[in-house]
Amino acid sequence: MLLSFLPSGSVRASWCALLLFASFATSSVLVHDNDKRTGRDPNEYDYIIVGGGLTGLVAAHRLSENLFVSVLVLEYGIIDRSNTTQIPYLATSLNIPAMFDIRTAPEPGLEGNTYAVRAGSVAGGGSTVNGMAYDRASAADYDSWEELGNRGWGWKGMFPYFKKSADFTPPKKEVVDKYKYTYDESAYGRRSPLQVTLPDWQAPDQYKMADAFTELGVAHLKEHAQGNAIGQFWAPATIDAKTMTRSSSLTAYYDTASWRRNLKMLPEHQVIELTFEGDTTVVSGVKAIDRKANTEVTFRARKEVIMAAGALHTPQILQLSGIGPRSVIEAAGIQCRVDLPAVGSNLQDHPVAYLNWKVTNSFPEPNVMAINQTFAAEALAEYQMYRTGPYTKAQSNSIAFLSLPMITNDTESMINSLNDQVSSTHLPDVYTSDLIAGFDAQRAILARQLGEGSVSALEFPFGGAGFVPNSLQKPLSRGTVHIDATNPRGEPIVTFNAFKNPFDRTQLATFIAFTRRFFKTNALTDMQPQEISPGVDAQTENEIIAKLIAGGPLSLSPSFAHPSSSCPMMPRNKGGCVSPDLLVYGTKKLSIIDASIIPIIPSAHLQATMYAIAEKGSDIIKWRGWWQWW
Repeated sequence: MLLSFLPSGSVRASWCALLLFASFATSSVLVHDNDKRTGRDPNEYDYIIVGGGLTGLVAAHRLSENLFVSVLVLEYGIIDRSNTTQIPYLATSLNIPAMFDIRTAPEPGLEGNTYAVRAGSVAGGGSTVNGMAYDRASAADYDSWEELGNRGWGWKGMFPYFKKSADFTPPKKEVVDKYKYTYDESAYGRRSPLQVTLPDWQAPDQYKMADAFTELGVAHLKEHAQGNAIGQFWAPATIDAKTMTRSSSLTAYYDTASWRRNLKMLPEHQVIELTFEGDTTVVSGVKAIDRKANTEVTFRARKEVIMAAGALHTPQILQLSGIGPRSVIEAAGIQCRVDLPAVGSNLQDHPVAYLNWKVTNSFPEPNVMAINQTFAAEALAEYQMYRTGPYTKAQSNSIAFLSLPMITNDTESMINSLNDQVSSTHLPDVYTSDLIAGFDAQRAILARQLGEGSVSALEFPFGGAGFVPNSLQKPLSRGTVHIDATNPRGEPIVTFNAFKNPFDRTQLATFIAFTRRFFKTNALTDMQPQEISPGVDAQTENEIIAKLIAGGPLSLSPSFAHPSSSCPMMPRNKGGCVSPDLLVYGTKKLSIIDASIIPIIPSAHLQATMYAIAEKGSDIIKWRGWWQWW
């Protein structure tokens, strides 16, 4: 060790601090070209980040703060700065050209139907194409991760990174008063690149819906982001209050660091596999296809390759590289380097039913922009001139997250039924004994938390319309992501197995019963609600599920565009893929920093959680590299 000559105690600590200060002070002066930094090989970098999505660009920003290291980001897609990605209102429609073209395999729990899988294929990833919701789950959601063996990943360890990763700007006082916004600035940080705020417009009828929740005993939370997110609340959006445009990992983290000469992003580069030091499992770099030139390029990593390709493509790239379930890898004709069944297992999302009631709305109704051209034209002119009005609003900011005891009196019997299950009956056939043991550990935690009401079971966004999603927050079904043996480099085979576990079917039927009570409250009488879907003729669990499946993907979907958990952070003997320091088991110089590491999906949209994971993970990787240097 370089510092071994120093005395112990306070003197050595002082020298360490001095050297640390000197290194970073010097690095601010010694900015130099990457080719000079890497010497012989211009394709060699200290860190290679696979994927320039939400987490990848956060990691790139943070790692390149040390100008002594070089960072390369390889991004599949283009850099898209069009109005479609920047204007908040346009986030209310799917930006299909900026997403991967992936469909699920036939879903066994949904009568063999296939469904579109939504994931961003542009720089910034999901943060560039999502609905812009910024909401956190409850403390218990993250404490469950720590309970599964991930020390430091509970709420206490995550909260500082939630604060570090979001700078909240309060709306103007007149806007707060007009829309009755509530928030607590202490839940957020200062000087984060990412900007969040509340929009300048809301539809009036959502306040009737808020009153309906109150009538059903659902309290309004002043602020959800401090560890209690069970109730109804205002969720901010990833909007820059200065410009009232989308704040994404591209605009917030990459653009503010792109001037650094030690940071480089190559768009339109598809990573196809990892490279290794000979026959070992020490990762040396990556192979990628330059999609513009249609040529193959190899890049070397001196310190680490960081996977940030997301829950769908990170497991695919690992499997293409011989890391994953042996049977899946060898079926594709690939040599298995590390038999790691966890790669591509444990896939989770938030299955969602889109319910529909015909209602009578006040003006302006929630969908006024789509049906009233005059109103929409005036709103656009207002936005262009003043950055105010309906164009500042993306998806709904009014959300209710409800625990199971808030929804039903049958919680105890539901949990007893869950605990009586034989796990292997409802899990994918490829599950090994270790994977089953890991699921059993998850199920025990979920049964306790759902039973006691410490986590949300249902997300119910509302904006005044009769078209309302009911999204399962704690599904017990588990899916897989596997390479296609007939076309390994094509899109992976994604199977959510949604509603394969009967507990999820019971959850959904229970949520719909609650939603029916919701629309019968006195608060909504003036809206004259009439049920359209699933329809009053569907009363039993089987009838409800059948009607929703028959309605197609706009009625029931296995995904709320929150794919996660396919390379879980858990002990290896419990079906884990990465350790709490994000290193992939059985390898060296390989880590993961995307949504695939989540062991149990949180009761929230994933965006806020992913920024916190990326900030925390960047610190872990940064300090690992620092001690390697010494």
